[in-house]
Amino acid sequence: MRQGQISVYYGAGKGKTCVAVGRGLRAIGDDMRVVMIQFMDYHNTKEIELLKKLEPDFRIFRFEKQREEQELDESALREMSSEIKNAFNFARKIVDTGECEMLLLDGILECIKKGFLSAEQLDELLDRRPEYMDIILTGDSLPPTIGERVDCIYQLKAEKQ
Repeated sequence: MRQGQISVYYGAGKGKTCVAVGRGLRAIGDDMRVVMIQFMDYHNTKEIELLKKLEPDFRIFRFEKQREEQELDESALREMSSEIKNAFNFARKIVDTGECEMLLLDGILECIKKGFLSAEQLDELLDRRPEYMDIILTGDSLPPTIGERVDCIYQLKAEKQ
């Protein structure tokens, strides 16, 4: 049986989602099923429409509604928190049912940094992972407890933008 890995792509700037998607494309080329759940990244609608053409092999889910980049009031933060929790519960369901070989949790590390989720919640999710499943985590920073338990860590950093 295939042995999956937990990988992290993190850093300030662009490129993390693209690398994760590239890994997903490679996986569907190897006859694997891929599920991508986007957390806190609702500005890239053009790439999402393209990825939807790869269904059912590559499925993408977003739980947050589109928002303008402006200061969020208390009501919007509560709403966003609820959406992120729904996305996380859906990720837990995917892990528990084992319905894919690769799960991309895009932007989940930002949810921890901003306090919407805890590192302990993510640890618990990773503990439930079937051995064959790859999980890819992305975000702008890496909590130390998560870094200690993953197989591969890649820091993306721009030298010039």
